[in-house]
Amino acid sequence: QQFYTMKMGPILLENLSSSCGNFTDNENCDDTANTDDDGEERDDYDISAGFRQVALFSAVPQFAAELLNFPLRTREEEENNNNNQTVRLLRDILLAKDDELYVCGWHVDDTGFWPAIASSPGVNAWFAVDDMPVNGGGGFALAVGSHTAPWRDEAYYVTGSTQTFPPGGFKSAEDFFSNRTGGGTCNIKQSAPHLHRRMEETKRIYDMQKGDIIFHTRWLFHRTVPFDRSLVMKHRQEERAAALSGSIGGDSGGIKTANKNELLYRRYSVRYGPGNAEIPRGYGTELSVLWDPKNGGRTADEVAALDGPWYPQSYPRASENEIQKLRELIAEKLPVANRRREERTKEMQPFLKEKAAKVNP
Repeated sequence: QQFYTMKMGPILLENLSSSCGNFTDNENCDDTANTDDDGEERDDYDISAGFRQVALFSAVPQFAAELLNFPLRTREEEENNNNNQTVRLLRDILLAKDDELYVCGWHVDDTGFWPAIASSPGVNAWFAVDDMPVNGGGGFALAVGSHTAPWRDEAYYVTGSTQTFPPGGFKSAEDFFSNRTGGGTCNIKQSAPHLHRRMEETKRIYDMQKGDIIFHTRWLFHRTVPFDRSLVMKHRQEERAAALSGSIGGDSGGIKTANKNELLYRRYSVRYGPGNAEIPRGYGTELSVLWDPKNGGRTADEVAALDGPWYPQSYPRASENEIQKLRELIAEKLPVANRRREERTKEMQPFLKEKAAKVNP
């Protein structure tokens, strides 16, 4: 696998047990409520609270709005939202690259990871949760300029991007796997080697420190960088030595944690779109649509008004009313939608296995 899935999005749709999950203003957030008298993290600490804070209540949504070409506003205009324009969080996900060689090739995120039709713009805020030095791999590569390149439509076609989906979406798993174009999201190196070479020639890899953020357009091709194999071998030797000495780390709360002898670079990705971004129709795994198929074809603003904050408002500011409604959504709607997604995923498994066999005979 490319990643350990640490928290499959939307992270925002998690419990709101911590104090920081209850406020719409950073200044009112008391992180000490999540620690005991000795300063140790409580067992019931809501790990998603910090992610909610940065995704909804920090300056990050403001940057996303500016990159989406929203007009600058006065404080009064922001508070009153006079021009009725919003930015919403469409998807967030926490992942970690391990030392396996496989990575997903050059791609743009399809509707499974970016739930908006192709005509809807978007900005990805990509956070480094760990230091990711450029030497040694494990980081994030961007194909600079690929979002405006003359060959981008061919790249969309060979990867089966959202750009190639039918207007009403696919009707079934069979329809999706039979009629989606190209050789798969991650396989451009095999299906179009000339495009892979073009992107390799323009790629940029940044030396990232914990807390650094990359902002990029939804349509910029990107990929994960595998770890250098000599570095992998060195760390595996260190892991074995640590295991023998009994000093190796473990898991925390069911979430895989990095330790000094392990190669595991964590990243948090937040996908923002305008409130008028349209949620895709048809067959898929989008939670809001699995809960109510009528949400497909609605804008994110309309979904929030008619069915709750599946896509929380983040600009001009997070909505206190929506944060409160998240509790009802999490308690009543999300469990049903998750069960339906599990059923949908099982339906897709035979087709995925068949496609994988064709790619790797």
